[in-house]
Amino acid sequence: MKHTARMLLVCFFCSGSLISQVGVGTTTPTAELEIETTNTGIPALELNPQSAPVGTVDGQLSVIGDKLYLYDNTRGKWLSVETFNLLYGRTGSRTSEVLRFMGNFANQNSGALIPMNATIVHISARARNGDSTKQFSLEIRNGGSVVSSTTYNLSAREYIDTTLNIDVNSGDYLIARIGSVGTNITDLTLTVWLKWRQ
Repeated sequence: MKHTARMLLVCFFCSGSLISQVGVGTTTPTAELEIETTNTGIPALELNPQSAPVGTVDGQLSVIGDKLYLYDNTRGKWLSVETFNLLYGRTGSRTSEVLRFMGNFANQNSGALIPMNATIVHISARARNGDSTKQFSLEIRNGGSVVSSTTYNLSAREYIDTTLNIDVNSGDYLIARIGSVGTNITDLTLTVWLKWRQ
């Protein structure tokens, strides 16, 4: 009897290490975790909101408040699964000017008002013609004060950075500017990608 019990335990543990897929509502999962659902009127998965989870590795998920967040270990913070972008631009040949936020508004210094704490994670810029290494900057302002200003340089009239980690707080404004160094640039557009931050 003892020998049979040992064999069953060995078989149980060995089979667990061979089969690493879990299926809920299915006996043939096609992923490590698969939830097979039917139209029963209830959700397939529920994640209860947390107020202050401690993230430790990339990919951990948590509902914080009313949003779904993913832990970004590289940046060391919880960032929203959703990403949103802000568009800036100016047509024509320009230098040393503010880029217009989302179109040609009369108040060129208004920028984008950030409603919640966020992190800038990506930025890209492109110009049609002109100075191929033109400077531009992204300025964070709160009221009349400059919180920070970062300068970038185009390379062959383009710029892309997908590794940014710049925090912006609720109530801050983001203003983009064409630099004064060098000659004019034509039709510069700038896209800033942000994620909500916890």
